[in-house]
Amino acid sequence: MRKLGAIRHLLTPDSTLTSWSLQILDSPMTPFYNRGTQRLNQNSLPRCLKEIPSPPAQLYCVGQLDIRLGPKIAMVGSRAASWHGLQFAEQLAGQLAALGFVVVSGLARGIDAASHRGALAVGGKTIAVLGQGCDVVYPMQNRALYQAIAREGLLVSEYSDGTGPKPYHFPARNRIITGLCDALIVVEARTRSGSLISAKLALTQGREVFAVPGPVVAGAASGCHELIREGAHLMDSIADLYREMPDLFRHAQPIKAALSVADKPAAEGVTDNHQALLALLTAGPMVFSDLLANFDGTIESLVTALAHLELSGEIEHLGILYQLRLQSR
Repeated sequence: MRKLGAIRHLLTPDSTLTSWSLQILDSPMTPFYNRGTQRLNQNSLPRCLKEIPSPPAQLYCVGQLDIRLGPKIAMVGSRAASWHGLQFAEQLAGQLAALGFVVVSGLARGIDAASHRGALAVGGKTIAVLGQGCDVVYPMQNRALYQAIAREGLLVSEYSDGTGPKPYHFPARNRIITGLCDALIVVEARTRSGSLISAKLALTQGREVFAVPGPVVAGAASGCHELIREGAHLMDSIADLYREMPDLFRHAQPIKAALSVADKPAAEGVTDNHQALLALLTAGPMVFSDLLANFDGTIESLVTALAHLELSGEIEHLGILYQLRLQSR
C-alpha cells in the first residue's frame, strides 16, 4: 500500500483514553462462566502473532480454536457510532464472513459489536480480543454477544481469568487485534480515536489499512478521512478489498449462506449469473478468486449465485475448490 505519512500527530494515547477510562472503572462487570479457558503458550501462538513487536507471552482462549486458521480481517471503529456506521459494519462483516474470512474485533460497544454480530448472523467465524480475562464480561450490554462468540467463535485475551478491565489493557490488546489480521478496516473514527492507534500498529506490523469515508458535516469519520489522505486504502465496499488484496481471496473458503425461500431462484430456470458460473466450471475446478476474476458481476452477486447453485446440487464446494457435481456434468 502507499505509505501512510506522519500520522503521529493524530495519535495521542493519553487523550484518547481519558474519556472512556472513567467509563471502564465505573461500569459494572460480571463473571462469565465458560466451558473452560485454554492457555496457549508463546510457542503455540499463530505465526502472525509471534512475529509482531512485543508478542503476547501467552493467550487465554474460550471457544473454537480452529478459528485461528484462515485469512482474517480486523474491523474497528467508534464506540459511539452512528446508525449508518453500525449498519455498514454489520453488513460488511457479514459479507466478509460469508466469503470465509474470520472477522476480528475487540467486542467493545459500537463498531466492534456490530462487526461480531454481522459475522455470526451468516454463520461465519469471528474472534473477539478482550481487555480483561475471558471469564469477565465487559461491557455488560454485550453479555449475549459474549456467550454467542464463546459458543460459535473464539474469545481471546492475554489476561488470565479473573482479571478485570483496566484503561491500559485496551491499547495493549489492540496490537493483538492487528497482529492477528491480514488487513485492518477502520469504520467511523474521529481524529483522536483509539482506532487510529490501531491503524498505526497495523502499519508497523506490515498490515494493509483500509478506511471507510463518511459524511463531512458530523465529523464522525474525520479520522478515517485523515487516514485516507495519508495513504490508507479507501473502502466503500468489499470490492475494494479484492482490488487491493486479491491473493487473500485465493485462500478464503466461502460458506453456504442460509437463503430464505424468497431468495431462491425461480423454478423455470437459472439466472444469467448461474449460467455464466456453470460455463466457467465446465473447464474444471476453480478457486473463488479465479471465479471472481472471470465473473462479470459483483462479489456479492457471485457469492449469492454460488450459494444457490450449491443448494440446488449443481455444484459442490470441496475445500477451496468449486466444481460441477458429477451428475451435472
